[in-house]
Amino acid sequence: MSIILALLFVGVAIGIGYWLERKHSAVRRQEALKPKPSPFWEGIFVHPGHAWVEVVEPSLVAVGADGFTKSVFGSVEGLTLPETGTMIRQGERAWALKRGRRHLSQTAPISGTVVEVNRDLVQNPELLAQKDTKRNWVLKIRPMRLKRELQNLLHGNVLRRWNQAVKEQLAVTLTTAEFPVLQEGGEIKPDLGNDLTPEQWDQVAREFFK
Repeated sequence: MSIILALLFVGVAIGIGYWLERKHSAVRRQEALKPKPSPFWEGIFVHPGHAWVEVVEPSLVAVGADGFTKSVFGSVEGLTLPETGTMIRQGERAWALKRGRRHLSQTAPISGTVVEVNRDLVQNPELLAQKDTKRNWVLKIRPMRLKRELQNLLHGNVLRRWNQAVKEQLAVTLTTAEFPVLQEGGEIKPDLGNDLTPEQWDQVAREFFK
């Protein structure tokens, strides 16, 4: 009798263990299927001064000029870039674009130490007009206060609404222009800056790059 009871006990124990393992496996599968939250730094962030930030990793970000800048400035002939090792602060001058007598200083979208500059842009400023952030970045920075300062930038739906408002404001600013400012679909005309008179450019610079 004791042998039978022992065998029954072992069988029950095995059955319970098998049931528990299946239950835990099901829980693990459910957990694996749950969407993982995105990192807080995912996507493109933009400073109101029209410079973007993309987080390469928590200790490294790439920054550059946004599409609005490239459209209203026109063809870029040269850039003035800081040296590696330079400390820059969010909202302060970081780099400058040049085209003839036209000059635009852009503010740093994030604080940190410059660890790399895009030398390809110096040799070929036209790369700035590309949409690929892996090619048109201006600086790479080791950020000081990444999470805190990203909160000061535009992102996601807020960024999309802001971009739309900026385009509408530009159309109003250049309402007397003798050329179309916005294309069908509401996008800014590419290289619009090439058509701007010095007076029109000065007005755009005052209103959008304070």
